[in-house]
Amino acid sequence: MKTKLIISVLLVVVFMFQVAGCAQQTPSEPATSTPADTVVSEPGEKDFSEPQKISWAVWADQLTDINNDDFAKIWAERFNVEWDIITMTFDTWDEKVRIWANAQDLPDVTQWSYNHVDGMIYAEQELIMRLPDDWQTKWPNTAKAFTDTEIGPRLIEEFGGTYYLPRPVFSNNKPTETLLHHQGIYMRKDWVEAVGAEVKPYYSVEELMDVARLIKANDPGNAGDNLIPMGNGIADLPWLFIYPLSTYSMSSYEYYQDDDGNYQWGPAAQETLEGLKYYEQAYREGLLHPEFFVKNTGVNHQENFYMAGISGMCSAPGMAQVALRFSNNFKENLDLETEEWLNFAFCVGLDGKYHGPEAPNFWGTLMFSPSLSAEKFERVMDVIDYSCTNQGQYEIRMGIEGIDWELDANGELVNLMEAGMTAVDKYYCIRPFYHNMYILSDDFGLINPSYPQVFRDMSYNQYQTKYSLVDDNSLGRTDWDVYFHDSDAKRRAYSDLSEEYAALVIADGEMENKWNAWVAEKMKLVQPVLDELNAK
Repeated sequence: MKTKLIISVLLVVVFMFQVAGCAQQTPSEPATSTPADTVVSEPGEKDFSEPQKISWAVWADQLTDINNDDFAKIWAERFNVEWDIITMTFDTWDEKVRIWANAQDLPDVTQWSYNHVDGMIYAEQELIMRLPDDWQTKWPNTAKAFTDTEIGPRLIEEFGGTYYLPRPVFSNNKPTETLLHHQGIYMRKDWVEAVGAEVKPYYSVEELMDVARLIKANDPGNAGDNLIPMGNGIADLPWLFIYPLSTYSMSSYEYYQDDDGNYQWGPAAQETLEGLKYYEQAYREGLLHPEFFVKNTGVNHQENFYMAGISGMCSAPGMAQVALRFSNNFKENLDLETEEWLNFAFCVGLDGKYHGPEAPNFWGTLMFSPSLSAEKFERVMDVIDYSCTNQGQYEIRMGIEGIDWELDANGELVNLMEAGMTAVDKYYCIRPFYHNMYILSDDFGLINPSYPQVFRDMSYNQYQTKYSLVDDNSLGRTDWDVYFHDSDAKRRAYSDLSEEYAALVIADGEMENKWNAWVAEKMKLVQPVLDELNAK
């Protein structure tokens, strides 16, 4: 039976994308500078004479007023709306939403990183609004983006109606049929060349460690005792050692069905042990930050890379906006141009294949207060629907038409901002609010002309290259039936595997003995889950 992926229902889902296609399909064509057509519904066709003040909870740092910059004023006047933004930190996100929902005190609109356990409770107990059955007809642009997530229509089937609007990572500019995670490795190209190593788009784990060893031995940046050849913490280091070898070793992707149709637990696979051995070896050889395993130390691994200039490589998302931020910092702090320092790569397994789960096409969701008035709900949906049109996306991603961007005679986007400037930099309100109002920024990032072409190509090419290196054995597929499976056993078995891997790495003893003891202990919680899945 074909290998399938079971996503743990307890993880607050992050970095999620579309499920579609098969690994051997032809890759998508590169995205053009103009997205696919959307159904245009001009705001002027509706009556917005009655002002509305709407509360909206977002994941962000504490905000000042987001209603008063030039961009915000245009949208506020267009829809005659004032936003009351409530912020949530990532650490308290789930808890705060849970308290609000159970106290029947939700803001009008809440951005929430969806998990299915709480999601079922909120819907079944009617702690959140059920959207009108005709909403997809009234707001077709939102409906199109909603359908792109795949999980959206599945949640309708699960709950018998629409309670959530999952936010699509890609809608108009999907880079490949089957989406993969965008995490990769930013490398000091100048250092790699200086130590005589090869600059490549991808490396095996062993090859990457060899590059790190050469950096440690030669110290091309003259960092001295501060040198960190591989500079990341516990959340990112598994991308360099474990995930490239073991397809099902990541939290929320650890349950899978083997060729005989039996469910297994990925961290107990031999490939996970092999990855842990590399991870431990890198630590013992001094290739990692000496306190990589300590949280809340104030160490910023990205700043060590692009500000202090003491790190040889840094794992981070392969997005154009991230690359631009890195590049701006390299120029400002280290006086290095992009072509001097940038090599973006990723790790493959010892078999030369890219390993990992496909990435479902949503991250987080919108939900609405059950006490939200019909008038406010209509206004919110009108704003969201406009944000999903081409024009809405141009404005959110590029700024004010005629000032920050324009369309040329061929309908192509032309950036009018100075080099290195983006709409997010220019208008305060965009980053915490409009930026991820519904369609996420990843989608337009592949074609956004305010990002230099080199970064857009980097982002697009990483998807294409990864996609070309997967097969049905290295790619973990999503099993949505099991995604919706819930049990007390499954809740008890969940853990942050990246933290547990780090604990194994720094513990005394031989890795195989440590791993065997850990697996035996973990299976006391995991085996009941496997029994439930195998009984289906």
